Amino acid sequence: MKINIVTDTTATLPLEFIDKENINVFPIYYTFEGEEYQEPDPTRYDIFYEKLVGSKNFPTTSQPPFGLLIKVFKKALEDNPDAVIVMPISEKLSGTYDSCLLAKDMIGDDRIHIINVKTTTLNLKRMVEYLVELRKLDLPVEEIINRLYLHRKHQEVYFIPETLEYLKRGGRLSKVSATVGDVLSIKPIISVLEDGSLGLVDKARGYNKAIGKIVSFVPEDIKYMAIAYVYKKDKAYKLYEEMREKYPHINVVIEEVSPAIGSHIGPGTVGLLFGTYLNLNV
Repeated sequence: MKINIVTDTTATLPLEFIDKENINVFPIYYTFEGEEYQEPDPTRYDIFYEKLVGSKNFPTTSQPPFGLLIKVFKKALEDNPDAVIVMPISEKLSGTYDSCLLAKDMIGDDRIHIINVKTTTLNLKRMVEYLVELRKLDLPVEEIINRLYLHRKHQEVYFIPETLEYLKRGGRLSKVSATVGDVLSIKPIISVLEDGSLGLVDKARGYNKAIGKIVSFVPEDIKYMAIAYVYKKDKAYKLYEEMREKYPHINVVIEEVSPAIGSHIGPGTVGLLFGTYLNLNV
């Protein structure tokens, strides 16, 4: 069974991984200070975040041109695969999912499957990595898609912003709430919710208590874990070392969040991603 994969740049995939696994990636666009850009690859995230830190403006994201999606999907069909599985950013965070559905209808090929992943950034990266392994098992397409949805259902991510400034700039928090929260050192705990939106799930007084809370959310039967950070790595690296020591049986990694989400939660954010479903049985 030959399966080709399509996703977008919010999946934070390294260029070498994209080339090795022959993954088709289309860009998410953003407008910042009057200019339009494509979301960069992970080696160039710092360029975006340095610009964000030095500006009082806030970037706005936009979906890729419809014609580009058509081109990417047709390219994924060129070598006559049995299926093309497309996993775009959550429909609650972008109109890209709906555009992908329209592109599939326009092409008219039932081998194209658009997955409503209801997530993005490092969560989406884990799903792409899982799909890469699944397609080696020669399973029916329906079974692969079912396992992808189960993988997403048993996956969680929590972010602790260093400051509430960027949530305020992005319109996800009022100016008054942001000011009071920063003065009282209230740390919100942000997550990608079940419906795929970005929302507040908890809060704590001070960074250490917030970290303690998200660590307490981790179940015993985790199969993978990633420590997330935005621009500043120091605090995240400390958590990474602690989690590696606590969970020596799994491969704990540390990774940077893509700008599409990182711009909302802001530089200095620390996050924790984990999942309990990784079925690779035939």
